[in-house]
Amino acid sequence: MSTIQPIASSVDRLYSAASAGLTMRSLQAANLNPHATLARAKASGDYDAIQRNQSLVNTLDLVSRPGVDEFRYASLSDIARKFVEQTDGNANNLPKHDVVRRAMIQRDAGYHSTGSFTNALLDAANKTLLAAYDEANVTYPLWVRTAPPAPDFKTLNRIRFGELPDPEIVPENGLYPEKVTTDSNESYNVEKHGSIFSISFEAVVNDDLNAISRIPAMQGAAMRRAINRSVYSVLTSNPNLSDSIALFHATSHGANLDSTALDAAALDVGFNIMMTQSGLNSTTILNLMPRYLIVPAALASTAIQIVNSTADPSVGGDVTGSSGVVNIYGPSGPRRLVPVVEGQLDASSTTAWWLACDANQCDTVELTFLEGEESPVLERTEAFTTDAVKYKIRQSWATAPIDFRGLYQGNS
Repeated sequence: MSTIQPIASSVDRLYSAASAGLTMRSLQAANLNPHATLARAKASGDYDAIQRNQSLVNTLDLVSRPGVDEFRYASLSDIARKFVEQTDGNANNLPKHDVVRRAMIQRDAGYHSTGSFTNALLDAANKTLLAAYDEANVTYPLWVRTAPPAPDFKTLNRIRFGELPDPEIVPENGLYPEKVTTDSNESYNVEKHGSIFSISFEAVVNDDLNAISRIPAMQGAAMRRAINRSVYSVLTSNPNLSDSIALFHATSHGANLDSTALDAAALDVGFNIMMTQSGLNSTTILNLMPRYLIVPAALASTAIQIVNSTADPSVGGDVTGSSGVVNIYGPSGPRRLVPVVEGQLDASSTTAWWLACDANQCDTVELTFLEGEESPVLERTEAFTTDAVKYKIRQSWATAPIDFRGLYQGNS
């Protein structure tokens, strides 16, 4: 039986080729490399970043197809002319500025079909924004748990389940005791974050590639930095949990707040505090093992030296007579830590440091996106009062502390 194969229209082919060429040109102008970003995302297991960058890589692979390469090097006004010709016929006799105006400003439905010039600009700007979003230098993905997306803006209640009490001896013909668990919860809700930027008529006429490359890239990086800043503000602001006690506290919450400067001895204190934290029933010892050592840039050298020195740095390292003192936090020690150096922390303190458990062992700080906005959303509209296309970037998310037991702060 024969089957009907859909054939792409000339508008579709023009749009596909122009979008791929513009995207390649935009990514190059913004110095972005989706292939390298995809490799990093696969190494870190960031599923959302893998999906975004695989799509970008697929787009870049289109550049080798016939008809695409000309758009990679064509000026913005020349590309606009091709779209006008597709809709209105011959545009050779029209001045450049008139061609661009016709391509950008809505006059009839033909200009804003799926394959319009403004949509090709939007596609290139969106891909550039997402590439910059994933290439932004942030550290929160190393240790923060990303929760399942929220379906709406209603309050989220994150339940902390307590541990079941230990099993008891059951005498002959005796009843098995029923065990119940306690729980508590932390509440928060996702919020919208966003901004607006424009691609002007003049920018397209002047072939200003910054309009579709640098500016969207800067917007994407800014959004990712905002998420990063929100995460670390949880550590630096030390908010109250639902029990009305600060996340880090010197006497409550297992005394997970101390004033000792960072060194091996201070880490000993932190490890002891976290390993002896009890569950919600106040009797079960959790044996939590810190995984991450979070420090400001000012403490980077100290932290890196501690976790990479075979001998204990506090007793002289390889100085004669001390090189045999094993650094238990070093490369061959039993307490391996992953250093997380975050410059965002220096604005609050250059001496404070934190320990955090792996999120799979115990909740610490949680990041939640609105469903469908796990990455920034870019939308466009035409500005009637100006010759420009306005773009709105939006992403809805929130960060919140969930459990104090998996966190410890030193040198408060």
